[in-house]
Amino acid sequence: MPDKAMMLSTLLSGLLVLSPQLSFAEKKPVTPESIRGLSSALFDKYTPNSSGTFTCLDGSLTLPFSAINDDYCDCPDGSDEPGTSACPIGIFYCKNEGHIPGQVLSSRVNDGICDPECCDGSDEWATGACPDRCAEIGRNYREARDAEQKTRKTGGKIRNSYIKWATGEKKRLEEELEKKKSEVKAREAEVEKARVSLDKTEARSKQELDKKKQSPLYTSLLSHRLALTRLRSKTSRLQSELDTLHNILSELAKGYNPNYQDMAVKAAVVGYEELTGAAAPTEGEEPTAIEGEVKQEEEEKEEEISDNELDDLDRKDLEGLLLSDIGESLDDEDDDEDESSLLWKLDEYIPDSLYGSWESVRDIAIEWMIRFGLAGKNKSASKTSSADGPLVSAAREKHRNLANDLNKLNNDIRKTEDTLERMTLGYGPQMEWKKLDGTCIDKVSGDYTYELCFFGKATQKSNKDGSSNHMGTFSDWNTAEQEGSLAYYSQQLYGNGAKCWNGPLRSVKVDITCGTANALLSISEPEKCEYRFKVTSPAVCWPEQGEESVKVQAEQQEGQEAVKEEL
Repeated sequence: MPDKAMMLSTLLSGLLVLSPQLSFAEKKPVTPESIRGLSSALFDKYTPNSSGTFTCLDGSLTLPFSAINDDYCDCPDGSDEPGTSACPIGIFYCKNEGHIPGQVLSSRVNDGICDPECCDGSDEWATGACPDRCAEIGRNYREARDAEQKTRKTGGKIRNSYIKWATGEKKRLEEELEKKKSEVKAREAEVEKARVSLDKTEARSKQELDKKKQSPLYTSLLSHRLALTRLRSKTSRLQSELDTLHNILSELAKGYNPNYQDMAVKAAVVGYEELTGAAAPTEGEEPTAIEGEVKQEEEEKEEEISDNELDDLDRKDLEGLLLSDIGESLDDEDDDEDESSLLWKLDEYIPDSLYGSWESVRDIAIEWMIRFGLAGKNKSASKTSSADGPLVSAAREKHRNLANDLNKLNNDIRKTEDTLERMTLGYGPQMEWKKLDGTCIDKVSGDYTYELCFFGKATQKSNKDGSSNHMGTFSDWNTAEQEGSLAYYSQQLYGNGAKCWNGPLRSVKVDITCGTANALLSISEPEKCEYRFKVTSPAVCWPEQGEESVKVQAEQQEGQEAVKEEL
């Protein structure tokens, strides 16, 4: 009896295994709708024809229509077995009524595992292991979708305000750029005009200087300077000789012995004492200086000219004195302008046809204003270069200021052009990110506060000692996606941060999703010193169609990676 029972059990088990195949043999699909695991998008490829044949989707084979889902893989692309696990590279589609249709690899059909992609359990049609949960899952999905749509709608309004602001900012920058470009030619003309005026003033100043150098007064001053130099040299030599003589006589006076009755020596000592006012020493005493000697030396010192005074006379800039007489000295500072500076400003309003005559009148007027003390007398002499006269210094200062203004204008133009170029793609498809340039968000996580400044840098700050680590500076958007796509603007990259101890340079990937506020939600570190920030922002609350395209791209990429892993 036990053997018969065992044989009966084995027979029943075999029948259960063969039952799917028997069902295939007895009941073949006759319409695309009845083919298990077939996507509605492929119905036209599986419509029965008059010859009752089916051609593999890759065109490699033509099979009887009954070969579909017969649990035997005939087509290299697995298209003849959409509803079984016979072809591992095939795709099984789940209808998921009440929710969104899904798909799994054919190799996962009837494996006894409930795949989330098939909430209706249709991929386990033979095992019956998975119940249909699509109604509950679909309801939860729709609730989450409605909440997301509400968030997206609110965030979309904020995003539109960003776009409106950026549009106005772009228009303002464009108008400002055109205005600055129109100013360049006028500024260039002013700089050139000032340069020509400077050249003329320098030439005329040089002529005036050369002329004044030929004057008898200047020649006399040079002669006096030469004589002063020679006199100082002679005086220095005589002083050296006198000091030597004084030393000799002083030593003689100290060592003189009147008992020897040497009249020549005595006469020399007496003459020295009369000269210096020193008293004759008594026997056994050293000669000392008397009050008259000190008084005489003090009187001589008061009458003598000091070496510093002689040095000042020797260093006197004679050419500078000549130049100061040629024209006016202008102050380098902008706070106090004298009357003569107004004459230079009038240059901007004089027509070109009258400029030559005006230039002569202006220079003569400035020269006489200086002579009569009406201008330039309160200026520091150190502010006028010895190589230039006042008129030349003023003309050079005017040219330098105009040239600096022109350079500043050109730099502003380049910066504005760079900003406008970056606004084309660097701030999102509709420039919505321009509004957030420099906006910072932060979050406390553990012992640190993490801060992210959009388009700036990411920072890790210690909550204990206040120290901070530079985690990276904005470098690009998601380079793994096509530039300009919505997925491209869903991630920011921050690199070249501070080097980790025994590790790489710190870097951050910022994943951005739609939200009604700019917020840093979470921080993770998948790899050493390679951080991942989860961020929400209204800037990515695109219209639903755009968001769906991003999701589809992400799902397709994930599906492709899953297929590669399973194969």
